[in-house]
Amino acid sequence: MSSFTAPLTVTALPAPARGAARLLPPGFQRPRWRVRSGFDYAVGSLDNPSEIVTVPGGYVFDGASVPLPFRAIVPMAHPNYMQAAALHDWMLTTGRYPRAFSDRVFHEALDVLGMPPVWRVALYGAVRIGAVWWHVRRVTRGATNAS
Repeated sequence: MSSFTAPLTVTALPAPARGAARLLPPGFQRPRWRVRSGFDYAVGSLDNPSEIVTVPGGYVFDGASVPLPFRAIVPMAHPNYMQAAALHDWMLTTGRYPRAFSDRVFHEALDVLGMPPVWRVALYGAVRIGAVWWHVRRVTRGATNAS
């Protein structure tokens, strides 16, 4: 089974809200987190991984990218899935991994973290829906290697 090699340790960073977001309660604003100690994720099997993804210390991410209307149900930051969110964001940030592969690894990482199947499917479905929007933005900006 896949595995994280170290637990996630993060530091919360100030995230000053801009525009209309200043009117939102703090729990609804977009947080920012800095990974304090890097970690690896072994895709497939810890003994014989098909890929090892290294998330470095110092990487800054925003937790789970949950649309505003759903943040009361699924917070952007929760210890049950924060490490999977950091891994997913890093994979997309580097540009080394196709979007679909990054999303599948996110789903797998949620399982490793013990998320119940219904929430794994919901969170995976959300990142796949987000992939459509991500792809549209990349195409309209002239990128050609989106997947």
